[in-house]
Amino acid sequence: MANYTILIADDEEIERKALSLLLRKEFPEIEIVAVASNGLEMVSLLQQHQPDIAIVDVNMPGINGIDAIDLLRAKGSQTHFIINTAYDEFSYVQRALSLKIDAYILKPEKRDTTIQTIRKLCRQIDATRQNSYSQQQIHALFTQVHSVLESEIMYSLFIGEPAEENFATYCDMHGVHFDSGVVVSLIPDGQDRILSQEKIRLKRALDAQIGSNCVFLLSITEANICLMMFVDRKPLAEQQHWIHDVLRVTVSRLDQTLGLHFRVGVGSVYSDFGRMADSYRESLLALMMTENSDIAFYTPQNTVYDDEAELLVHLLREKSIERIGMEITRMRATVQNDPGFADGLWTAISALLEHEAASLPACREQLEKTGWELKSHPSDPVRVLQEGLAILCEALHTAQSLSESSYVNQALQYIEEHFPEDISLDVVADKIGISTYYLSRLFKAERGESFVEYLTSVRMKNAVILARDTRLSIREIALKTGYASPTYFCRVFKKYTGGTIGDLREKMRKKQF
Repeated sequence: MANYTILIADDEEIERKALSLLLRKEFPEIEIVAVASNGLEMVSLLQQHQPDIAIVDVNMPGINGIDAIDLLRAKGSQTHFIINTAYDEFSYVQRALSLKIDAYILKPEKRDTTIQTIRKLCRQIDATRQNSYSQQQIHALFTQVHSVLESEIMYSLFIGEPAEENFATYCDMHGVHFDSGVVVSLIPDGQDRILSQEKIRLKRALDAQIGSNCVFLLSITEANICLMMFVDRKPLAEQQHWIHDVLRVTVSRLDQTLGLHFRVGVGSVYSDFGRMADSYRESLLALMMTENSDIAFYTPQNTVYDDEAELLVHLLREKSIERIGMEITRMRATVQNDPGFADGLWTAISALLEHEAASLPACREQLEKTGWELKSHPSDPVRVLQEGLAILCEALHTAQSLSESSYVNQALQYIEEHFPEDISLDVVADKIGISTYYLSRLFKAERGESFVEYLTSVRMKNAVILARDTRLSIREIALKTGYASPTYFCRVFKKYTGGTIGDLREKMRKKQF
């Protein structure tokens, strides 16, 4: 396999053949990829093949060699050029040097000198390639180390044990200084999970948008996006205004470019990296305040029990078992050092789940069981909390799944009974007593089809029966299956069955005879 590629450009055929013979004999590692007889042909072939080296005659028809090289350099060509000419005027040499020509050979040149010139240029290409390869290796290693460090730092915030040394290393690697920072959590609105194929696009979009405003660390999971943003030290009001503007534009861009809408929770700004774990926890609490606002800042209002309980209940309802485990791990030292903390926390959780406890026996029983165990001052209250929350989460979501299935079944029954009427997703959701969006999501998840698709299939199945078994007109069949417009009904029927009412009846008539 050739190590180098070369193009020969000369208007004299004998000169082209002589160079070709020399290269094939002395340089088996060089492949001649193209031969040009004029300047225009040289430009076209060089752009096509992009050789490592081009040996170019100065005096060629069309455009001369120097002008051709000038044009190619302007187009960004990385080819190494050797000027080969019988002209030794200073003006040619001077212009060739200004274009950073790699070598200059006069005709007729000694064979050995030509060989040495080409061999020297090959060594230069090898050195350039080696340097480029080394740079690529360094870049790849830096990217890998950056990714690992970023993941470890963000994970350390999730479990409440900020990795101070790793963070210092990260800042040194990037040559950045940490004045203060804030953690921001984003969750997709109207979507259960962030899909794998969306993560790469999200990272690129966030790098482009937030990276142009500040240094930041990033974690993207199936459930949410978490950012730790570096913030300049300034008055709090200015900091919050700046953070809000950056996030507002970012969320808007994600919505416009990726079709993903996010709700955003923002923790407090701290000048100590060690407090970033607190900022993370506060960003999750702030997410609970985003019902009427896409971006919510954390505002301390409750006791420590209430804050921690609200966060855990939020994670319970989201079925975020992994995050619940992280939160309990973060609280481990507090739970172990304060005998009454676990009991107070569970009491606050029980109060927040009062509605669920009243309607779900399994939920009520687990709240009572874990509460009694914690009041007995167990030797390992952390384990009791973890087990109680895990069982409670399962009880809540088992009941939720049954409830969701019941909603879909009610919708199916309503459609079967009322499909001839003017019904819609809004009408059915209102009859069941849930939101339109919630019913749409449940329907798609359980049935694998949309509400409209299912309603249409029910109507079409009944239309086929009426067309087959009765002599009703098309208008009458349309009205009996929920379509006010016979024309629209016919289009849907043909799309669904592949034929018309007439086609169906003709087939039935032929079967009878």
